[in-house]
Amino acid sequence: MPRLRDNVLANYAGNLWIALMGFAFVPAYLRHLGTERFGMVAFMLSLQSISLLLDFGVGVFLSRELAQRAHDPARSGSIRRLIRGFEWLVWPMATAIAILIYASSGPISIHWLNLEQITQPEADRAIKLIGLAVALLWPTSFYSAALSGLEQQLRLNTLVVIFATLRFAGALLVLMFTDTGLQGFLCWFALVAAGQSACSARLLWKSMPTATVPVRFDPHEMYAARHFAFGVFVITALGMLLSQLDRLTLSALRPLQEFGSYAIAATISGGIGRLVQPMFHAVYPRLSRLAATGQQQALSDLYHLASQIVAVVLAAMAGVICTYPEGVLLLWTGDAELSSQVALPLALLFAGAAINGALSLPYALQLAHGWTRLATSVNFVSVLLAIPLYATAIQRFGMAGAAAVWLALNVCILLFVMPLMHRRLLRGELHAWYSRVLPPALAAMAICALAHLAHPDVERSPAGLAWLVLVGTAALAAAALASPGTRKMLVDYVRPSVSKT
Repeated sequence: MPRLRDNVLANYAGNLWIALMGFAFVPAYLRHLGTERFGMVAFMLSLQSISLLLDFGVGVFLSRELAQRAHDPARSGSIRRLIRGFEWLVWPMATAIAILIYASSGPISIHWLNLEQITQPEADRAIKLIGLAVALLWPTSFYSAALSGLEQQLRLNTLVVIFATLRFAGALLVLMFTDTGLQGFLCWFALVAAGQSACSARLLWKSMPTATVPVRFDPHEMYAARHFAFGVFVITALGMLLSQLDRLTLSALRPLQEFGSYAIAATISGGIGRLVQPMFHAVYPRLSRLAATGQQQALSDLYHLASQIVAVVLAAMAGVICTYPEGVLLLWTGDAELSSQVALPLALLFAGAAINGALSLPYALQLAHGWTRLATSVNFVSVLLAIPLYATAIQRFGMAGAAAVWLALNVCILLFVMPLMHRRLLRGELHAWYSRVLPPALAAMAICALAHLAHPDVERSPAGLAWLVLVGTAALAAAALASPGTRKMLVDYVRPSVSKT
């Protein structure tokens, strides 16, 4: 499957570039803005994440639907009509997001955020700009999902790299060479968001097959999507609420400065998405096609192989960061006091995020079969449990309490929900999934534990960075060797190259 491989690599390249942009520029933003104003930026990112649920599951539906239609000559000509119909939902919803956040700016700045250094009028103006930036970027998720369904990841990620560079580098230039501060930063984000949405729309329309039916609004297309899309919407809404509950509760119960510090750890742990999303967005359309055509063996092979690759990458990254959280923070921010305060929350958050990332392929398998009830039930129960747990843990333990609840929730899902899924999908293969995913994690943990015994502290120096890279490389190698599917894939890749030489 060379095309699938190319799509995975393109997705990883795009996400790696975004992660590098964040790693390089966030410390500079922190220095220019200060912790509390950076907390406003973190608040914007939380609102961006929450706004994604307002697509009502359309993005996930489109990715699955286009993957099936694009390879069906009888249906490929209707793709343009499908996209046109949903555009009538996307752009009015983006406008509604902007209006809603604009109208809520006063109550948020007065009653929600605990301001200490920022004045209320400044916070009010910032929130209005945040609403504009969030609304202008929001359609990008719709167009990206459609491009993924058409397996146009190479073009999509080229666009992502261009606009990520413009967003991150341009915002720093605004901070360095103007006196506009936070407002200038947010205005730049809004401008780049508008450009990315417009270019994504243009790329999608150029990538679609020729229409065989008139391209116009068709309510029947939207009506046919209602059950699956609504199920995905509920899952996404509950999942988004669950993933943001720690930050929302912390921002309401603790000072904004502490929330800004926690946002540093959340930014790093959010990098897990950069490791998982490339595989998810490349594999999910292929799983959907295999499920629709009844190719069970190919479906099983792809599911297990993709799960192993994700487990290997996550295990190596989580092993290093959970072993050396303070050293990673010190190398990144250069702030010894901040690094000491955020080290434990970072380790807990990253461990929870790694487990959550490992569950992404089982979720893709459920969506590929059009099954949304299990994920809906799990997220609903998790939210009910998380609300009181976060409130209690944050009041008693602050940042560490919030991170510990996130880790506990994901451990419970791993232990109790996976058996439920495999009672219906790929029955009898639960043990095979555990036996392929857990060994890489244990191998990486063993390498990182030995490294910590040999060298427990990491200084902010080239030698400290080199040590982390060395440990990460060793953990990645150990995890890959402990994964039978990944090991075989590497051997098969290397063997032709050796024979040619």
